[in-house]
Amino acid sequence: MTTHQPTHSEPAASCDMPDSAAGVLRRPDGSIVRPPARFQGRLGTRSFPAEPGRYQLFVSWGCSWSNRAAITRKLKGLEDIVPITYSDDDPAALRAVWDAMEPGHRAGVPTLWDTQNRVIVSNDADAISRDLATQFDEFATRNLDLYPAALRSEIDDTNEWLYDNIHSVIHILGHEAREDHHRELVTDSLHALAQLDRRLADRTYLNGDVLTESDVRLYVSLVRFECAYPGIFETNAHHPGGHPHLWAYARTLYAVPEFSSTTDFDVIRRNFAAAFTFLREHQVVPGGRPSRWT
Repeated sequence: MTTHQPTHSEPAASCDMPDSAAGVLRRPDGSIVRPPARFQGRLGTRSFPAEPGRYQLFVSWGCSWSNRAAITRKLKGLEDIVPITYSDDDPAALRAVWDAMEPGHRAGVPTLWDTQNRVIVSNDADAISRDLATQFDEFATRNLDLYPAALRSEIDDTNEWLYDNIHSVIHILGHEAREDHHRELVTDSLHALAQLDRRLADRTYLNGDVLTESDVRLYVSLVRFECAYPGIFETNAHHPGGHPHLWAYARTLYAVPEFSSTTDFDVIRRNFAAAFTFLREHQVVPGGRPSRWT
């Protein structure tokens, strides 16, 4: 599916979680070092009450961290409540809000901007997506609870596992130049996919029979395993299609309009190639396979 035609080949913003993918590190014991977000405001607080039309969400088509926020916004039916700007289409707008706070700082996505007080609320992907999922219920046009109270402990544990075993491993992999470490990380990521495949053998979604924010988190990574990671990070030692339950699940989510309309395989592939040019002597955008999800 191609829903967007970019006007330039360079990514409009760094795909940060929260300030730099390069800042995500693995300790010798295998644990993950997580850098703090530069801005950590939360919606639903005295400083940032959940008000329609007050906030502007900046995302990028290619960035998995901001893709989560874009999907959540649509799943909740917040299109008229929280306007969205794709930095690929309007990089100057994103640059302006970051310069208003910290001139010259790298402009990262996702970014949530308070148009009333003219400050950045947050550039923490976890917080932005969670707040979109929970703080605008009285204005949302869809009655969908992505963080139900009865499942919150399980969702938190699932999210933690996904961060450590899927999201962060891939970002560390993207900055790993040593061949032996690279192979180790690829193996780790493929083992994690196999675990997910087993988990989805007897359930519809990661946390049971209801769609939760954990599914949104996993989906954006599966998209990139499909179209970007094999050609750029060389993660195709074992094609993910070998995990039948996992990829049936991915295609089921892609069939939901709120997921597919925020997914552009071509732009994701192009942005990853541009962001990780240092992994190749010459920048090459892999041709890739046509998506098998339609």
